[in-house]
Amino acid sequence: MKRRIAALAMAGLMVLSAAGCGPQGGGSSEEAKQETSSEKKEDSKESKGDGEVVLQVVDMSDSTKARREEYNKKFEEENNCKVEYTVLAGDQYQTTINSSIKANTAPDLFALPSGVKLSTAVEEGWYMPMNDYVEDGFFDTFAEGALNEGITTMDGEVYVLPESANIVNTLVFYNKTVLEDAGVDTNNLPKTWSEFREVCKQVTEAGKGKYYGMIEGGKQVNRLEIAIRALSCLAGSKSNDIGVISMVDGKNVLDSDAMIQAFDFYSGLAQDGSFHPDSANLAAPEARALFAQNQAAFLIQGSWCISTWEKENPDLEFGVMEMPVPDDGAKGGLPYIGAQPWMGISKTSENPELAAKYLQGLYSEEYQAGVVEDGGFVSAIEGVNEKYMKDGVMKDYYTLALEQGKLCPDPIVGNADAAVVYANITEVSPNLGQIVQGVLTGKTDYKESLKTLAENTQKEWESGIAKAQEAGAEVSAADFEFKNWNPLEDYTAEDYQNR
Repeated sequence: MKRRIAALAMAGLMVLSAAGCGPQGGGSSEEAKQETSSEKKEDSKESKGDGEVVLQVVDMSDSTKARREEYNKKFEEENNCKVEYTVLAGDQYQTTINSSIKANTAPDLFALPSGVKLSTAVEEGWYMPMNDYVEDGFFDTFAEGALNEGITTMDGEVYVLPESANIVNTLVFYNKTVLEDAGVDTNNLPKTWSEFREVCKQVTEAGKGKYYGMIEGGKQVNRLEIAIRALSCLAGSKSNDIGVISMVDGKNVLDSDAMIQAFDFYSGLAQDGSFHPDSANLAAPEARALFAQNQAAFLIQGSWCISTWEKENPDLEFGVMEMPVPDDGAKGGLPYIGAQPWMGISKTSENPELAAKYLQGLYSEEYQAGVVEDGGFVSAIEGVNEKYMKDGVMKDYYTLALEQGKLCPDPIVGNADAAVVYANITEVSPNLGQIVQGVLTGKTDYKESLKTLAENTQKEWESGIAKAQEAGAEVSAADFEFKNWNPLEDYTAEDYQNR
């Protein structure tokens, strides 16, 4: 344990506070499970020989920091241990975790790095399954769709858990102060693309440079891509929010009529001058801050904005509404996939039982109730959101997300080997987000750019499948086709079975 701590410290970790979380697991038969469990118990006991037990936890986000710190204190007192909680961002996290795994000095609990598929992590021995270490019935407390084969689970063994439920993150926030000042009735908000465009034009003209109809965090092209995909889905594009290779009948939808319609809508807003002039150069948090300063009427982002504004901008009058739909009605919903992998127990952990105990506490009703009540957090535990979500805007967001959002297919859920294809694909540039960025600046022929993107993406997808097959993956083009997908309905477990 001391060697592990030293290694992480040398890697440049900054310990921010005490906190943690993690997974672990078992064997193929009851007898084997009991033997494995007994062995692990002895290992855990032996680790206490040097004195105080230290549980190391490394994460990529700190969205529930206050609750975590409170929980950590209580956990330390009740379990006579020390929890070291470290938060690292971006490349630093990736580098640190990869280095510690190679050196067999990984922290007890750590989040699956962005872009790494569970199948890869399991194959390389990053995590241990947690089935043998959690209490009976623990997994049953999770809502349907929270634990999926290939995402959190491999061959029936759970290796990582989701931090939260996954819901759509492309609803529209509106600034009541700006709208009312521009003479817009906030009880009659725009529902269609043409209505939205007219309201944005009205607001921009009324603002005379003081405020605008719309603002975007266009410097983060991923946010632009998520927004344009969502708009295209409302127009009938069978796209999803998990990457560039969502295929329908073997062909991507990047230059489909629905995608072009979505770009036409954004291009119209840009031509009207309705976007805040800095939209192409703002990071998402900067756009969120200017919205709170009454510089725009509308902003497309996710539920995380709510608690931030309520803490940092208590005087802000705002609400949330559905994304506007094409004038002839929605042809699909806002796409989202099931809960995504988060944290697991290192295969080299000396204290898997303690880690599992810590983890179960994080998913207890008491803890989950607290983070849900704080706002901006959607629990993956059954019934918690409905019972404890108190914030008015957050409740509105949750309700609208469930109504307009539609669960879309995930190739990895259908076949875990699809992850190998993703690992062998290089994103084509300029991507969707970069093309939208060009629309904001008026420098892009988006129809031609979309055609080129679609052609090059198709080639990259086919190449990725070939490379995956050469590596031994049992995967084909059919694993990325969902001919029974109705974008106006949730794609269910039954749909996977019947496609």
